[in-house]
Amino acid sequence: MARRKSTTTDPRAALLAPLAGFRHRSMPVGDTDAQVIVREPGADDWLTWQQHLQEAAGEDVTEENAEEVAERVTSSRDHTPEAALLVRVLLDPNTFERIFTDDDVEEVNRLWGPVYGRYLNAAFELAGLNTATPVEDAAKN
Repeated sequence: MARRKSTTTDPRAALLAPLAGFRHRSMPVGDTDAQVIVREPGADDWLTWQQHLQEAAGEDVTEENAEEVAERVTSSRDHTPEAALLVRVLLDPNTFERIFTDDDVEEVNRLWGPVYGRYLNAAFELAGLNTATPVEDAAKN
């Protein structure tokens, strides 16, 4: 879905607008008329994701063990790391406020489904991580 360009010519107003510092896109909520904004993760979002990933993996995640850790976490069907990132990047399109809080991670993990995965994939794409080699891509960003 294409983003609408702002019609403002005031650079200060444009830079101070909600989400001015983030790539983002609107996406539908399932089969409803509701919409959410998915924004690219910021540094604190990545740190939160990394912390939950390390907790799920039981070890520090490095470039050397990332693939093995990813396989192990994926096979455990524990979506806590993904849920921890997702709750931070979904915004209400009317208020630009987060829809979920960090306290919602457990519930989002419990209810994890394909729609959450699509939103998370959109966040990764917005961050430039949309290939089969996200660790290498992240190092380039």
